[in-house]
Amino acid sequence: MGDDEGSTAALGRRIRQLRGRMSQDVLSRRIGFHRTRISKAENGELPSAELCAALDSYWQTGGELATWQARLDASGNGPREDPTDRRKLVQLAALSALAFETTNRIDTSATAPTLGELEDDVTDIAAGFDTTPRPVLIAEIARRWHQVEAMLDNRLNVTDSQRATLLGGQLAYYLGRLAFTGGHYRDARRFADLSDRYAAQIGDGMLLGSLAALRSSISYYTQRWDEAASTAARARRDAPPYLAARLAAYEARGHARLGRDHETADALADMNAAVEASAAPQPGSSPFTAGSAAMFAAVCAVGLRDGAEARAQARRAVELTDPHTHEERGHAYLCLASGHLLGDRPDPAAAVAASRAAVCVPEGHLSATVVAAVSRVVRDLGPWASDPDVRGLDALVHRSRLSLPGNAP
Repeated sequence: MGDDEGSTAALGRRIRQLRGRMSQDVLSRRIGFHRTRISKAENGELPSAELCAALDSYWQTGGELATWQARLDASGNGPREDPTDRRKLVQLAALSALAFETTNRIDTSATAPTLGELEDDVTDIAAGFDTTPRPVLIAEIARRWHQVEAMLDNRLNVTDSQRATLLGGQLAYYLGRLAFTGGHYRDARRFADLSDRYAAQIGDGMLLGSLAALRSSISYYTQRWDEAASTAARARRDAPPYLAARLAAYEARGHARLGRDHETADALADMNAAVEASAAPQPGSSPFTAGSAAMFAAVCAVGLRDGAEARAQARRAVELTDPHTHEERGHAYLCLASGHLLGDRPDPAAAVAASRAAVCVPEGHLSATVVAAVSRVVRDLGPWASDPDVRGLDALVHRSRLSLPGNAP
């Protein structure tokens, strides 16, 4: 190992180099790790294996950082603590424990500090949901959900009870989204039902609107398109501005699958008018960007059998979406694939290439919605079923379906 690879400082410089001009705050939101952990890593503290794995996945560096971290961890080449600093840390830990015990004596409940930490955790989950591998999310969210459920079993003061109830609803909602992305729609409904109970107790508009979006998606992917559209339409009346564009998009795609041109156009117009209100991530549905709008416009064009519009909007969506939001970008590619098969001059080779781009994503990022959409493309490729590339895509879809969480043999 050369000197350039033999220190945590060198690893920190490499992380800083990969980050480039992106701020630590933006990177934090995209990988789901707090900014201070990124800062410490860049300043020479040995990062965790989980952080390096998340950075490798985000930058697609082929495990470079995780391998580097493992070598440093095994060799003990991390930064050496000064004995004075160590004594200060021991003193600080003792004072921290004393402070915690004092808080316990003052409060009737010791849950407030833990609630604050869990609220921060949910904010981090919201920021990194679309860029974090699904198995990592499942483990993190499940652990926090069990913690909140344990709190709710205890006697809490009114304020803490409301905070814990909101957290329980948010975490149950995220578990529902994870079940949905794995294709487990019954489980997704069960989590949505539980989250609804929490949301009804506290009347949180963001949670109620996000649940409506999840239910609309479940209806859409179980081919109940009218229900998908009407669920989103009803929720739009009372939803916060953050959710307005997404719910309009969900209404539009339901109408499009039923061939309702005018209703689709009206909902898409509302979607485009509301895009700017949904910029920063909040606990609930993911942010809705200009790339999201282009992708849903392409979805609607496919539903209405307009190949030229589907191709134009899909190309725009691929250009505008973050390369690390694999689900949204995957749907953009699949709309492009479908667009290549619509019209008088189908292009099966281009459809296969776009479909492969949709499903060839890092491990843990594939969703059931993408697999379902690429399966439809394969069916549309039926007239070219004997083509080796089409057969290869069919086999890839089968492997992709087995790779979804909970579907492995």
